[in-house]
Amino acid sequence: MTPFPRSVLDGMNLLRISDRRLFKVMAVVAVLVAINAVLACINTVRLHDTLGLVTHTHKVLETIAATLAASQEAEAQQRSCLITGDMRYFEQYRAARADAERIVADLEALVHDNPDQLPRVAMLREHFAACFAILEEGVSTLQEGNFETARQVVVSGRGKDAMDTARATMDAMRVEEQHLLEERVADAQHSRTSALASAVAAGLLALLAIGAFTRLLRRQIRERSAAAAALRAEKERFRTTLASIGDGVITTDTATAVTFLNAVAEELTGWKHGDAAGQPLQRVFHIINEDSGDLAENPAVRALRDGVIVGLANHTVLRTPAGDEHPIDDSAAPIRAADGTIIGSVLVFRDVTARRNAERELRDADTRKDRFLALLAHELRNPLAPLRTSLEIMQYTQDPAQLAHVRGVMKRQLEQMVRLVDDLLDVSRIASNKHEMRFELVDIATVVSSALETFRPVLSQSGQKLVTTLPDEPCFLRADPVRLAQVLYNLLNNASKFSARGTTISLVTAREREQLVIRVSDEGVGVPPEMLDRIFDMFEQVDHSLERSRSGLGVGLTLVRRLVEMHGGSVVARSEGAGRGSDFIVTLSTVDVPGVAPERARPAPAVESRRILVADDNVDAADSLARLLRLRGHQVRVTHDGNRALEEALAFRPEIVLLDIGMPGQNGYEVAPAIRTREPGRDRLLIAVTGWSSDDVQRLTREAGFDHHLVKPIDLESLEAILGRATSPGT
Repeated sequence: MTPFPRSVLDGMNLLRISDRRLFKVMAVVAVLVAINAVLACINTVRLHDTLGLVTHTHKVLETIAATLAASQEAEAQQRSCLITGDMRYFEQYRAARADAERIVADLEALVHDNPDQLPRVAMLREHFAACFAILEEGVSTLQEGNFETARQVVVSGRGKDAMDTARATMDAMRVEEQHLLEERVADAQHSRTSALASAVAAGLLALLAIGAFTRLLRRQIRERSAAAAALRAEKERFRTTLASIGDGVITTDTATAVTFLNAVAEELTGWKHGDAAGQPLQRVFHIINEDSGDLAENPAVRALRDGVIVGLANHTVLRTPAGDEHPIDDSAAPIRAADGTIIGSVLVFRDVTARRNAERELRDADTRKDRFLALLAHELRNPLAPLRTSLEIMQYTQDPAQLAHVRGVMKRQLEQMVRLVDDLLDVSRIASNKHEMRFELVDIATVVSSALETFRPVLSQSGQKLVTTLPDEPCFLRADPVRLAQVLYNLLNNASKFSARGTTISLVTAREREQLVIRVSDEGVGVPPEMLDRIFDMFEQVDHSLERSRSGLGVGLTLVRRLVEMHGGSVVARSEGAGRGSDFIVTLSTVDVPGVAPERARPAPAVESRRILVADDNVDAADSLARLLRLRGHQVRVTHDGNRALEEALAFRPEIVLLDIGMPGQNGYEVAPAIRTREPGRDRLLIAVTGWSSDDVQRLTREAGFDHHLVKPIDLESLEAILGRATSPGT
């Protein structure tokens, strides 16, 4: 991975290339100027012999000086090598020695026509050879690891003595050339004019070269400025891109010092970019293990160390300087240059607080679901046990008293199972917004009376006392009386379950301005403060112990809250703590309608004998229902599949048909329209009987031609009410 886009790297490379190109041009210009100077000298020598001799002499002197400088450079580099042990100085020594030998050769060429100087050049070669041999002896000893021996070579001064002898020879040569120069200067005066002309020509050439160089330099500066501007723009775009990323981004150098933070990283870490720049990453990005609290390994450190992308860590918490903690997911990768060299790291991370909370809520919901399933199994087995025992008793006795007792037990336990199933179905329908409310104008006294009628059997078994208070005047609501009565029953039943025998339960209704406040209070186990809000959640109960004797699935209060909210009201729980009782307060809006009385339920008319066909593939269910209807004076036939039901409907010509939906052959959806089609003019009452109660199923039964929809197990009173309202055929 690279720290910048390719275009940024290209711009940086362009600047470096421009620098190298500029230096090359400068070198070429310098060489051209030198060549022009040499040409001017040659022309001057050719035109003016004397001036040429002077120049030659100067050249010899310069060469002698260069020889001396090269020899001194070689000696200095050798000493540096011996002192520091750095062999790079030895390489420089070799280069200086090569220069010295080359210059001596040049010097020999310059004085080849001078018989006095040639012997000195030969002696100079010998002195240099001896000196370089001594110098290299010390370096060789150093390479063998004998540093002290090498140092002794320097201390002995043999190399210095040899070099001093060479310098003495060069001094003699310089003196000889100086005498020649003085003699020739006098002879060169007459050639000054021509020499000046040659110098002017060389200067003009140099000026032209400098002008050309200046022009190139300006162009180079323009190119460099343009490249630098492009580089700055590209860097800014790159910085803007990192800043706009929705995750936190931090970049570092190879020493894990912070070089960049985007806005998200600033917010999560609590550091500003200016303060964090140059700081160690471990200080700015301080992460710990969520479970243990120990310092966690920084992924950027591993990315730099191993040169790999480090994946997301689990259970990591980012701690800010202020002490705030953020659960995070993080990953890191090395930043590589164009040649693959690691030049830093980039760290990307995000706050996962919302996800962790969602995971925690899912775990809590799963725990509640598991408790609910275990509780459901327990609550369903509770009524099944006495039902099974009662059936066994009926096989062994015909005593009317015992049979009456057994029937009472079975009825109560069956009603308990029906209530459990109805609560579950109600919660499901309300949660999916499929429950239909039937609002009407109703007096709260009527609703309370209905709830108390249902609650009295529970109250008689619990040995508790109920105190009821109603408003002094009629108080009207726009409500579904059945569902509002269910709210009051659930609150009363909840109060009874969690209160001891002999305690008092109170139901107080009072009108406060334009609102009706219903308060159900008990002296029971109470509610801990942390459960006051959660107690209305699905499947949530205060008591989860196995020793509890209170029945229920934990959905009653959920139904209360949903139904009250569907009435536009609110419900809250209050308690001073465990063992100090609880209050449930429902608040609803009232309707001020003076002189209007609420609707009253009308008694069901007497039921006359009917011809009834019962069709159900559950043989026991069909036969038991038929027996019960016959005991009520009805004529009943029974069939157990759809095809036979259609035949019996045509042969028996019933007034009322009770059809199960799921039957073999033809199901109830198919049999009902077939009956209507076969005898279109005949008035029959078709009643769907099924275990399904959803709004979708009820819609399908209506579309199939059914007049009513009853849910198993059938409530006989509801069936009798339907039969009582039915009109006899032909009337």
